[in-house]
Amino acid sequence: MPFLKFSRKKSGIAFGGGGTRGIAHIGAIRALQENQIEFDYIAGNSAGSLAGAVYALGIPWQELYEFVRKSRYRDVVPRRNWLSYWSADVIEKMADFYLKGKTFDDIEKPFCAVAVDLENGRLERLCSGSVSKALSASCAVPGVFQPVEIGGRLYVDGGTLRSIPTETVRDMGAEVVVGINLNADRARGTNSTNRRDVWLAAYRLSINVNTEICERYADIMLEPRLDDFARYSLKNVESMLKIGEREVLDNLHHIKKLMK
Repeated sequence: MPFLKFSRKKSGIAFGGGGTRGIAHIGAIRALQENQIEFDYIAGNSAGSLAGAVYALGIPWQELYEFVRKSRYRDVVPRRNWLSYWSADVIEKMADFYLKGKTFDDIEKPFCAVAVDLENGRLERLCSGSVSKALSASCAVPGVFQPVEIGGRLYVDGGTLRSIPTETVRDMGAEVVVGINLNADRARGTNSTNRRDVWLAAYRLSINVNTEICERYADIMLEPRLDDFARYSLKNVESMLKIGEREVLDNLHHIKKLMK
């Protein structure tokens, strides 16, 4: 009787955006590395693009933990006039701490960051040239950071259209897709008539529709509970690391089963 060959399904992981909640991604990376789980394709949006890049490079979780523990808000986000943009250069410089001028050709695993082409309104896969530049484009939240120019095109945060790039990972070739959603709390509305509260509630609800589309392309969507953590604060770093790690560990059996 001839031997039967079983081929492992091609797998991919999509790291979603969420500002400084992206620290939870580092906890997730720890759990993945310690359990020898590797994905064939990796994509990330906004803060998730930063996590995806370091994960694709295989940087040990211990180094990542040390980096985020030492980070301070004033070191990451410069002071500015609130009527003006932040320059996205701050993201590029932060990314270069690890990437040190690397291009996508220097990353062995297929990895891409997603961003929105501001002129044509399409989600684009950034997977060539400078990795740090692509990450800054993926993190360029509209109205907060300046749009980033790459190849004569202007790009903003990919979360404008897809907060978790699960569809992108599947298009890259993944048969099994794991997504990480850092904003599972965004579905809430408000009973306030305050202008700011109404605007934020409307924004959250629109992102909720965005997330529902992302969920259609995921075989499993991990949702670390980060409701109590602001998206632009570096407080409670240890708690976010633990929550990200625990979410992977709680779903470890399911992830391994899918990947067989």
